[in-house]
Amino acid sequence: MNDATRAGRTARPRGRRLMDLLRPAPDATPFVGAAPPMTVGQVARRFWPDVRPLRWWLALLVGLLAGAPLIAVLEVLLFQELVDEVLVPATLGPLAWIAALFVGLNLLSAVISGVDDYLSTWISQRFLVGLRTKVFAHVLAHPSHVHDRNRLGDTMSRLTSDTAAVESFMIGQFARGTGAVLRLAIYAGALFWLQWQLALAALVAAPLLWWVATHFSRLVKDVSRERRRRAGSLSAITEERLSNAALVQTYNREADAVADYHEQTLAIASAELVGARIRAAFLPLADLAELVGTLAVIALGTWALATDRLTLGGLMAFLALLVQCYSPLRTLGNLLPALYSAAAGVERMVELLDEPLPQDAPGARDLVDVRGGVELSGVRVRYPGAARDALQRASLRVEPGELVALVGPSGAGKSTVARLLTRHVEAAEGVVRVDGHDLRDLTARSVREAVTLVPQETALMDATIAANVGFGRPSAGRAAIEEAARRADADAFVRLLPDGYDTRVGQRGRSLSGGQRQRIAVARALLRDAPILFLDEPTTGLDAATSRRLLDAVARHRAGRTVIIATHDPVALEYVDRVVTLDDSGPAAPDDTRPVAVGGRR
Repeated sequence: MNDATRAGRTARPRGRRLMDLLRPAPDATPFVGAAPPMTVGQVARRFWPDVRPLRWWLALLVGLLAGAPLIAVLEVLLFQELVDEVLVPATLGPLAWIAALFVGLNLLSAVISGVDDYLSTWISQRFLVGLRTKVFAHVLAHPSHVHDRNRLGDTMSRLTSDTAAVESFMIGQFARGTGAVLRLAIYAGALFWLQWQLALAALVAAPLLWWVATHFSRLVKDVSRERRRRAGSLSAITEERLSNAALVQTYNREADAVADYHEQTLAIASAELVGARIRAAFLPLADLAELVGTLAVIALGTWALATDRLTLGGLMAFLALLVQCYSPLRTLGNLLPALYSAAAGVERMVELLDEPLPQDAPGARDLVDVRGGVELSGVRVRYPGAARDALQRASLRVEPGELVALVGPSGAGKSTVARLLTRHVEAAEGVVRVDGHDLRDLTARSVREAVTLVPQETALMDATIAANVGFGRPSAGRAAIEEAARRADADAFVRLLPDGYDTRVGQRGRSLSGGQRQRIAVARALLRDAPILFLDEPTTGLDAATSRRLLDAVARHRAGRTVIIATHDPVALEYVDRVVTLDDSGPAAPDDTRPVAVGGRR
């Protein structure tokens, strides 16, 4: 890419109109496609089971929400007494008891407000913790091929900001709306009790406020949905570019990365500006409706004073209550736009939760006393959205205790065999068996206890070496962890590190070399001591000497264990008992196998 092209790419977003960017982000909802718009009722029904355990606490919160406006009405009525009994006659006699009541009501209001604030926060956080834990568990249970096709940054956005949107919809907006209805009912009742003619005049503004709110809420919903989708896409771009910063720098693609980031940020800014224009139109109309109601009250109030239908204190109390009454009206007017704004995040959360999870068959039993026999018979696999089968009519038999190499061109389905054995994908046709048991009749948990997979892309956590090896068996002590590292030919290099087994390996183990990462992964698998071990391209990126050290460690400690090595590396074939060939259409035929001397080199 030359400098002129790079400069043009960087400048591209600046040359576009903001409104042109307010279009659905093509990569912002990668789970099951865009979810259909949901009504308020559909959202409430979808997440009511999560709210149900908190329903009695919500009832208590509603009771507290009613306390604040009742106290406010009493304070306004006391103010009427203050005007009519103290200010108008200019006497201090009743002031003492009125002041005492004011102080008492103020203290009671403070207590209720504090309890209300704490309880509402407790309810919302309790709901949020439960929901986030539930969603995280759901995402963690997704099959590996689902994680492969989804963008991590967007998933993280759904787990954080979009779960908060669900909480806002189900708890925050419920409390706000219920509180507004209670305040409106109490204030309106007090207004009618003081002067029903003035109350009717004051409430003329209510239908106008409601019409304005419902009209603008439709626009708010579209803008909010796009803003959240773009935010998810921005998170995905940020995570991808920063996690691959070295690659971006090596290929001089910094300008492109900045341009992509800038484009998504500009789209979010566009949505925010559209929202600002909607608010700029909505708020003056709401103010106008309130002004119309207030002017009508003042006009009729002047008539009521002139005809002795209302005292000065009564009129001032009425106006004070009217100001209080318009506040919940405005809240209710904003409620629909707020609900639609939260619904945009709710829909993204529903997209995530609607991703189906693999389920054990009814009556599935645990796999026990595993010897390690593996069999595939006429297996066909196709991943969702794929144009072709990953495996076609694949057949394979591995006897207990064998060390078998699974070879074939890229795309032939070697990694798919590993996913079949660990129940991360199910066969559309055919049968997969372990020790003669159909995996569909077994629990996924027991199958994964019996089969350990060392994937091609070594997965290490940003933790110590001891923690990464011990991940294979959480109950293992330090001695067992070090023994597993010795068996995997990792102990020697680990002890040369600054903190030995307490050395942190960095994100994805990047502080270690490729061979070191692989040996840590093998040590973790050996510590787990599962009857079946599947190594997916274990020597990728390693030199011949390092590959032999790794494979020597596996061969030395294969006793009582079935080992399958999916590989392109000829070095690996020197250590296996048999070679099974997968062709590019998927089948692994027994007659394609070639015997090799057990434990030796061909």
